[in-house]
Order: sequence, then structure tokens, then C-alpha cells
Amino acid sequence: MRKVFVGLLVGAVAVGLAAPAFAADLKFSGAYRLRGQVDQGSPCFGVAPECDGHVIQARFRPRFEVETEGGVKGVIFLEIGDLRFGETATVAKGATGGAGNDGVNIETKWAYIDFPIPGTATRLRGGLQGFNTNKDLLLADDGPGVTLYGKLGEADWKAWWMRANEAVIAIGSEGTRAKDLYALDISLSPVKDLNLNGYFIYSHDGEGPVGTPSASATGTWLGLGAAGKVQNIRWDADFVYGSKEIAGVVAGTKADQSGYVVDLGVGMALPGTALDLEVRAWYASGDKRDGGDNEGFPVLAATGLTSPTPDHNTGAQIWGNGGAVDIDELADSPENTFGIGLIARYTVSPTLKLSGNLHYIGVNEEGSLATGGSPVGNGGISGVESIGTEAGVRVDYTMYKGLVLTVLLSHLFLGDDTGITAATPGTAVRFDDITKFAAVLNYGF
Repeated sequence: MRKVFVGLLVGAVAVGLAAPAFAADLKFSGAYRLRGQVDQGSPCFGVAPECDGHVIQARFRPRFEVETEGGVKGVIFLEIGDLRFGETATVAKGATGGAGNDGVNIETKWAYIDFPIPGTATRLRGGLQGFNTNKDLLLADDGPGVTLYGKLGEADWKAWWMRANEAVIAIGSEGTRAKDLYALDISLSPVKDLNLNGYFIYSHDGEGPVGTPSASATGTWLGLGAAGKVQNIRWDADFVYGSKEIAGVVAGTKADQSGYVVDLGVGMALPGTALDLEVRAWYASGDKRDGGDNEGFPVLAATGLTSPTPDHNTGAQIWGNGGAVDIDELADSPENTFGIGLIARYTVSPTLKLSGNLHYIGVNEEGSLATGGSPVGNGGISGVESIGTEAGVRVDYTMYKGLVLTVLLSHLFLGDDTGITAATPGTAVRFDDITKFAAVLNYGF
């Protein structure tokens, strides 16, 4: 790791010495995070009862950007971590943090060139970069691809292609799991305090030799969003409809999965006070398990974009699925859930901010024990009436410029203490309430 930063430093010095030759502007920024977390129940949610866990993690994200004449930019964005203290087994990239700190701990998140196309008002960005949709509802991930973007009148537009996965089996072959995403995204503000957004995504997924689509198959998604402000009341609303092919009940056959999700929010700062209140709600369609096609809201990838083991899972991030508690079963898909909650924020001083949340997560279609129940989220749980109610508090204290300490405590009161695992229909499992406590140090510059 020392060699890596020495190399980066030498490169920066070289750029600085050569600046008079090509007038390069070098920028360096970064973000550190140190997190300690204690969970009760969470690691075994949907699997087994009374399971506790704790973890200490560190992460550093350095970013280097160089810009030359004409607006040509080159960006390198790295991630070291999350390094779990005491973890010596190479369980995943960037996860080892035992004695000697051995392991592959550096991940390249972004590495791209960005430049204006001569004679046009359009820019091109090519390489490893970030891709996302409005409010990150459907997509928020990094990957290789090409983005064209610019302005058309009052509208900002971008068109991009992302090669999410390619299981190459021979030179020139797409393999059996090649996955490409194509998108067009347009945003505009027709009047003051009103922002509109619309996007269309086409996902093409390679099929296996027998013609059966994989878990994240070919499909299309249409998203519409709006956000605005009326006096001191702010609001936002998003609607996403998706349709994709999935494997049918009979081996070698296909079925359609088509559904939608709605995400809403209304908030305001109370006049004359330091209190801000916000109400948020969402609804995502679920499958009734009554035969025929699947009515559940489909995400771009049911188990992530990478193969064979998902790394950065791409899916729908609906309001963090509620609060601070990590529910892996809902982390990448809101399918078959709805929720409503209240968030209160209070500014004690410029350096101290308090917030609290109370929300309820319900299930639209329960299904039956015999059929395994209607799947919830990514299908890790099913056959439940509700997920439950979560209450949480959070404190953000700015110790120094750029250095913030965050402390949070949250508890999820589960709606049902019995559920059905999708993998074993007819088998009941116990659920326990979940408690989470975390202390996080963030330093950005």
C-alpha cells in the first residue's frame, strides 16, 4: 500500500513539475470513515433467532482529478476498505484487517477521462464511473461504461451505457451472463422551485445455453420524478415501472415480471423554530402467487450485477427501507412492501444536530404457507403480514471542520415473530426484534 501512495505522490510531483508545459490543474480530496457497530438479532434476521454481532470497520476514499486546457479531465477514485478489525481471512475484497493488514484492500471505484466533444455542447465520459437514477431509487453503482451528457435548451440530459457483467468464455464471445444497461435521463426545471426528471433504462442480459434467463434478465424500466417547494413546504414524488423476463415455473420456460413502486415525501421547517419535520412513504407492488405472470416490482438485478458472488448489489433503495436497521432482505429490493414514517430533525447549534424517526413497514401480499408465501424484497423472507415498526435516534456532532461524529440507536419491533423462508416452502422460522447501535467518525476534505 505504501508503494501505491508513493507512486501517486511521484505522479503528482511529475504533473506539478510539468505544469508549465501543459497547464495541468491537480486536485486531491478524500473521505475517511471509522465505524463501530453492535447488532442484536440483525445478523440472523430471517434465518435464526437470538443472534448478536459487532464489528469495527475503517474506510478511506482518496480522489485524484487532473484537468488540462480545453476542459479535459482525468479522475481516479479509490477505496481502501471496508477493513474489518481483526479479520484475517480473505473473505472479500477490501475486507481484511488483521495483524499485518494483509489482503487485497484497494478497490478502484472510478477511473475515467471526461472531455468536451469538439464543435458540440456535449461531453463524453469513458471508463470506470458512477451510474445512478433519480434519488438512487433504481440504480446507484459503479462500473465500466460510456456517458454522453450536456444541455438541450433548459434541460440537462445524459445517455449512458454500462457493461455490468461479462462472463467471457472466449475472445469475442459475450459468455452466458453478459449484462449491458442502456439509459437516457433528462432533467429540467421549467419554473422556479420545480424540478422534473424522467429516465428510461433497457437492460440486456445474456441467456444460458438452454434459453433460460438468469435472475437479472432482459427488461425495461421507466422512471418519472418531481420535486419542489411551496413557500416553506418541500415535496418530492417518484414513480418507477419495470418489466423483465424471469425464469418460469417449468424449467427452460420464461415468464414476465411487471410492477411498480411509488416513493413520496413532504417536509417543512417549522417557522420560528429549529425543528424540521418530514413524512415519507412508499409502495411497491408484490406478487399474489395466484398463477400467471409475476406482479412484483422488478429490480435490475435480483442478486447483484456481478457473478458469481455479488459485490456492489444494484437494486432499489427505497428510503433506506425505513431507518438505520440493516435489513439485508430489503436492501436491494422493496418488492411487496409499503411504508410510512415521520422524521424529525432539530438543530441545537451549527455543530450539533439531533434527529429521530418512527416508521412502519408493511407487506402487501402475504401468500400462503403451502406455496411458500409471497416473496418480500429479494425473497429472503415471505409469508409475513408485516416487517414491523422501527424507532430510532441520531446525533451528529461536528468536532472540527470536516470531522463529524455520528451516534445512532435504533430498534425494530417486528410485526410477525414467525415467517416463511422462500427456499423451503412450508417451513416456519422465528424472528427476533433487532437493535442497532453505531458510532461513526467521518472526515472529509
